Amino acid sequence: MTIRDFPPDGRTARTRPDACPGTIQVHQAADGPLARVRTPGGILTAPQLRELAGCARDLGSGVIELTSRANVQVRGLRDPAAFAARIAEAGLRPSVTHERVRNIVAAPSVDGALVAELDRSLCARPELAGLPGRFLFALGDTGLAADVASVGGRLLLAGHEVDGVPGTVDGLLAAAAAFLRLRTDEWRVSELADGPARIAAELGGTPGAYRPPRPPERPAGLVEALVPLGRLTPGQALALAGLAGRATGSPGSPGSEVRLSPRRTVLVADRPGAGDALEAAGLVTDPDSPWAGVTACAGRPGCARALADVRADAARWVPRRHTGLPVHWAGCERQCGLPAGRVVRMVATANGYEERHQ
Repeated sequence: MTIRDFPPDGRTARTRPDACPGTIQVHQAADGPLARVRTPGGILTAPQLRELAGCARDLGSGVIELTSRANVQVRGLRDPAAFAARIAEAGLRPSVTHERVRNIVAAPSVDGALVAELDRSLCARPELAGLPGRFLFALGDTGLAADVASVGGRLLLAGHEVDGVPGTVDGLLAAAAAFLRLRTDEWRVSELADGPARIAAELGGTPGAYRPPRPPERPAGLVEALVPLGRLTPGQALALAGLAGRATGSPGSPGSEVRLSPRRTVLVADRPGAGDALEAAGLVTDPDSPWAGVTACAGRPGCARALADVRADAARWVPRRHTGLPVHWAGCERQCGLPAGRVVRMVATANGYEERHQ
């Protein structure tokens, strides 16, 4: 998600449908078909990680991308139909009709059972298959500006608290259904004129104060590791599967899964040797690492608009990094994937990179 997901008031009407990819509707990138797999709450089991690793190795370019909504993407697919079938078999696509609307982020402290309940209930409501692919649900503080969220038991609409409507699963889905009734071509609640107030009224509630997105707190018992530039190799995914597979609990219990975060990090149970295993796999557990806060768009060869291989250039630059601010490398003026907040931008042009400060 980028700050450009929220067009300003007075925007012109859209002339094309939402084209967010899934596993059936793929995106035709410059380096081949790209599929996006929704992982509600960023939760993946060991078998699912192993299957993703196998798909990236056998059917794709050997890269698993983490998105800013804690989903995953596989690029350069040689057989999209075979990929879709294997993903479904792994339980990563429980619904064909709803696959692109299963956009659920969750704070690490949120119980996976609640994430699963929201996901099942969302897929069980046929009308909600009509939600735009960019519509976002959130559970807990995630740091993202979600359309519909539950934080501390309260319902939030585009960050506005709602009085009189509980932040339960039913409340979240009722708000999403109200958005569908009110929208024309809008993709997000923030794009709908007076969206929070109108949706609250539909639900019999009233809009309250605006609550800015807050970063999540990591609960005790977890180790967090940064995935440099948000890309996992199949070998790294298998290493993560190995860490999740060591758990003695039942599937879905703390420690038997890996959680992805919108910060393009992974969280695993803090068992003996977990940090060393993450570092050995090439992931970064040091919060002061020069990799921290460095992001990049797809760049060449993945994007036809890109003027440079920004990921390779960023990787060469990181060891001599000279700023403590977040830095985003962009292959063109569109600056896709630009994080919110104060960010140094390295923008590729026909004459090399321009360093820009907001």
